[in-house]
Amino acid sequence: MCGRFVQATDPYVLAEILGAVADSTHDRFSPRFNIAPSTNVIVMRDDDHRRALTTMSWGFVPKWTQQKSLSQRLANARSETAWEKPSFRHAMRSGRCILPIDGFYEWAPATHDGPRSASGKPAKRPHYFRRADGAPLLVAAMCELERGDGRLPPGGSAVCLLTTGPNDTMRPIHDRMPVILEPSDVDAWLTCEPDDARELLDVLLRPAGPSVLNEHEVSIDVNNARNEGAHLTEVTVGPEGTLF
Repeated sequence: MCGRFVQATDPYVLAEILGAVADSTHDRFSPRFNIAPSTNVIVMRDDDHRRALTTMSWGFVPKWTQQKSLSQRLANARSETAWEKPSFRHAMRSGRCILPIDGFYEWAPATHDGPRSASGKPAKRPHYFRRADGAPLLVAAMCELERGDGRLPPGGSAVCLLTTGPNDTMRPIHDRMPVILEPSDVDAWLTCEPDDARELLDVLLRPAGPSVLNEHEVSIDVNNARNEGAHLTEVTVGPEGTLF
């Protein structure tokens, strides 16, 4: 799964890199280095045959939840089953989008000789992943628009990212990773017709190549979603942070 990620690139710069358009809703953008589910994030989708950056809430609200309940957000979906799952199948065919991010975090299991939380217990060890070439990571995702049932704000929409098995970089740390698209895959992912989508796009739902990502361990300060700042992505040096 993927539980936290970074969006620090200015949306207008990102739009230029991706050949997309950004609107005035991004004028008050602030870099974020510890984004957790249920917060608003930048998403790229197809808008009348052009790439457009927009803002969505991270995490689907399942139809089976209580009215207006946001406690069971679906932030990730397994790409192997998303085509058939009732919570995702419509969005997979007709609501595909891309989550452009600077990097993401994943956690290795806690060890007795590793960092410890404020309570003194071994803490999970966070690692930061980014593209080795410095380009934005383009994560395959799907979105749903406001349904008129109170589960999303009026006029709002939500995004859920897709995961797959690990590549060689991820395998020592976790058994899942986001589906990372290459720039050449973007148009197909965004614009493929619903009836052809599964047949043509399944091939894209694979682990990233072995040289796509690099990673390093970071401070356990990132374990608390209330902590923010660029320092969270830096290589761990000296005493570890603590959980608050």
